[in-house]
Amino acid sequence: MPLRRIATLALYFIFVFHPSALISWGPEGHEVIATLAQTRLTGNARRGVQWLIGEASLASIANWADEIRPERDETYNWHFVDIPMNASGFSDARDCFLPESKHKDAENDHQNCVVDRIEFFQQILSDDHASTDSRREALQFLVHFVGDIHQPLHAVAEAAGGNRIHVTEFGSAACGQRPCNLHGVWDSGLIEHTNLTVDQYVAKLDELIVAEHLSPSGNAEDWANESHDCARAAWLNEGAQVDENYYREQITIVDRRLALAGLRLAALLNGALR
Repeated sequence: MPLRRIATLALYFIFVFHPSALISWGPEGHEVIATLAQTRLTGNARRGVQWLIGEASLASIANWADEIRPERDETYNWHFVDIPMNASGFSDARDCFLPESKHKDAENDHQNCVVDRIEFFQQILSDDHASTDSRREALQFLVHFVGDIHQPLHAVAEAAGGNRIHVTEFGSAACGQRPCNLHGVWDSGLIEHTNLTVDQYVAKLDELIVAEHLSPSGNAEDWANESHDCARAAWLNEGAQVDENYYREQITIVDRRLALAGLRLAALLNGALR
């Protein structure tokens, strides 16, 4: 199926009824990451995934964490980490306890960011004594959150991760039913501009991994810091033009972030489901 301009119906309703929602890589980006990861699972990890979700693919659950957000308001802040633009990097005390947030349980949640939540759910998925339901939910969150943390605009605080930076995207000020913004450019706009199917994109990333000798490395904090650096380099001001020049400059970063997300998701699942 070609990469779509309009997201899934579920994500459309999230946007309509929660207009401030910070949606991560669009559905296609998450499916690319999950598909890439699935091809790199060990036998034990494949069996563990099958035990938890049956014959469903990782791609089929890759957007579950976005779809449940209207019913699970406590998960709102788990998708991103608001690292200040001028900060040198992630700080757990500063970036993961958000008592002023209006979302459910924020006043007591000391793991209220994507960095801490990846570590939290990784521990649950690895725990043989945890319930099957808990481990299944942990898997679903991890498949999504490892993608989220590699989206550069999910690791910078300013302008709600670029959601409040209005831009013109390839000559248009409107992206579907909403004004174009910098965050949306990185969620979907640059990916969609490739005109590749999910399978074609995965094949492209497989070639990139071989050509650049990419391998999984680091932890969630490292991944957030990488994304923060990418966001600072890709930042645009209000009213900027996202054109072919910006696309050519940044699509290589998009490709690398997607490839690393897939590799690291596979490594995380292989380690947790031994």
